[in-house]
This record gives sequence, C-alpha cells and structure tokens, in this order.
Amino acid sequence: MITSSDTIEYKRVGFDNSKYRDAQQNALKERISKFDSGRLYLEIGGKFLHDPHASRVLPGFIPEVKIEIFKNIGIPFDIVFCINAKDLKTNRFLKSDDTSYIAYTDRMIADYEKQFSQKPFICLNLINEDNRVLAMEYRVRMEGLGFKVFNRYFIEGYPNAEKVVSADGYGKDEYIPNLSKLVLVVGVASNSGKMSTCLGQIYHDKQRGEDSGYAKYETFPIWNLPINHPVNLAYEAATVDIGDFNMIDKYHLYNHNVTAVNYNRDVAAFGIVESIIKEIVNGENFISTYKSPTDMGVNMAKEGITDDEVVAVAGYNEIMRRKAWYYELREKNPQAQKWSERCDEIGKKAMKYIENKKYNLNLEL
Repeated sequence: MITSSDTIEYKRVGFDNSKYRDAQQNALKERISKFDSGRLYLEIGGKFLHDPHASRVLPGFIPEVKIEIFKNIGIPFDIVFCINAKDLKTNRFLKSDDTSYIAYTDRMIADYEKQFSQKPFICLNLINEDNRVLAMEYRVRMEGLGFKVFNRYFIEGYPNAEKVVSADGYGKDEYIPNLSKLVLVVGVASNSGKMSTCLGQIYHDKQRGEDSGYAKYETFPIWNLPINHPVNLAYEAATVDIGDFNMIDKYHLYNHNVTAVNYNRDVAAFGIVESIIKEIVNGENFISTYKSPTDMGVNMAKEGITDDEVVAVAGYNEIMRRKAWYYELREKNPQAQKWSERCDEIGKKAMKYIENKKYNLNLEL
C-alpha cells in the first residue's frame, strides 16, 4: 500500500515541472528585487527537500524541484533552521515519522547541510523558564558540531504588537548578522516559529538601517484554483489531523476584489501579522503593501498544470488514500476515525467537481 511518504510512477502527466520551476523562480526573483536596501526572509511552507504529496496530486511534479529552484536561482542565500524549544522539552513525536522530534530535527539539519553544502543557522524559538535548560543543552551540542545557534524567547503579551515590537519583545532575541540577500527560513514541523523568526530579523535589520522584507514560499492550497478543486481538497485531507481547512481569503477579496484560496491559520493570523508589520517598517517598505495572506505568498503552482482532468483525478485518489491511512490508525488513535470520516466528506466535494466537469474518474494514470 502507498504511504504518505511514497511517490507514484504515473503513466500520464498533468503538470509541467519545467514550466513551474521557471515561473516560480522568476516570481521569487521579482519579490527579492523589492528589497534593495535589505534582504528577503523567505518562509518555506510545506515540504521542501522532498515533496511526495505534491508529486502524487500533480502528476509530473518532481519531488525535489524546490532544491533545483534555489540551486539555480543565481542569488546567494543562507538557511535558517527553526526549532520550537517547547517541542525539545516534550521531544514531540511527529506524525510523518516514527522517530522523536530531536532525532528528526538532527536528521533534517544534516540533510540541509548535505543538499546545499552549507551549515544552516539554528534558531531556538519560544525559550522560557520551563524549557531553557534543555534548549541550552541542545545549543551546546550543536555548537560543538560547528553550527551557529541563536536564542529567541517567548514574548509576554503576544500578540500585542507594541509589546512584540519592542526592546522586551523581538529586542531580546539574538540577532543573526551578515546574512545573504536571500534567507530561506525552514523548520522541522508546524509551530516552529518561522514567521516570528523572519519578522524578528526584520526588526533587528531596521535597527541597523536596513529595510528587509518577508514572503512565504507556498505550494498548497493553490490560491488561484477553485476552493473545491480536488488538488486543494487533497491538501485539506492531508491536514485534517491538525484542523486545517481551506477558506476564501476574505482580506484578498475585500482589498483586491479577487477570489483567492488560503487556509484557516494564515487567514486567522493575518490581522496580527499586519499589525506587527506596521510597527516594524515604514510605509515605503514593500511588505506594507501586503493586504492579505495571499499577497505574502509566492505560489506559481497553477502555471505548471497542463491537464486539469489528470490532476483532478489524482487529487481525488489522494483523498481516498488519506481516508484509508487514517482509518488504519484508528486503533492507535481514536481521533483517526473522525479524520477518516472527514476525508469521506472531502471526497464527496471532489467527486462533485469531477462530475460537474464531466471528467473520467476511472482515467488511467
């Protein structure tokens, strides 16, 4: 049985990987150009080094294309790897792997170093009195291996923008100096503090006379596909266990009169992010033009779709696989039964899309 970490050898393709690579690379270069007097902190959403989910729902997508995009972008970059100190304390187990948070984190850092021939800078986020000892032990160990490690602290009063953007907020965090024009900000899992790391660095850059910016490398949901497109619904099925769901970006619709699909956490957090950005930079900085979470993203995935029927059927099949995976977990986790049932509901929406388009659900892929 195919698992969530597997890829599929498709006979038919519905996605032009080269077209996507070029479009995404050009869009990234264009965004980087907006910050001449500073640098761009680019938060990487989703899987970076290897994206099997994307390759299953977009037949033709190469799982390692994101590595290729940055190796050939022609702009020097650094990598900042974010770690949640709370997860170090609990040694959180991740759904995507049987190993613990610490072991998985160590492995990912090693993978980044190997792929890009550079040691990532390491940020320890959300340090407080409860996890400080373990965080410092981890720091000492990684510094012994030659990594540069920086502490970032839990902020009392978050999300109050005035407290966050102050000497007692971002000002307490250790600053990573002398970074390249492009900074890729990555992490091991959700809640690793990637966005906060980006905004905190922009705050410190501003104190040093530099106007830096922030953007997010996105893949799913694909903002300019319909909300009930099977590819977007497959993303929703993949994240039902953490409560994510697709929604119309109300900020984008209101400010641009354009319908865009985003996911609930980004839409819910945008008001907070917007208020923090206003406290950090002046109106001339390009990130001041962001009026929605979709504006923050760089996502050209739709540009690579060449056959909507193929990717729609692949998306539906992925939803059904997720339903089966969750169902098999029900004895280990009682919540998995609900996740499986939720996938069934999502699958019905995908089926309706396929039927309305008169696509062949039994299309041989």
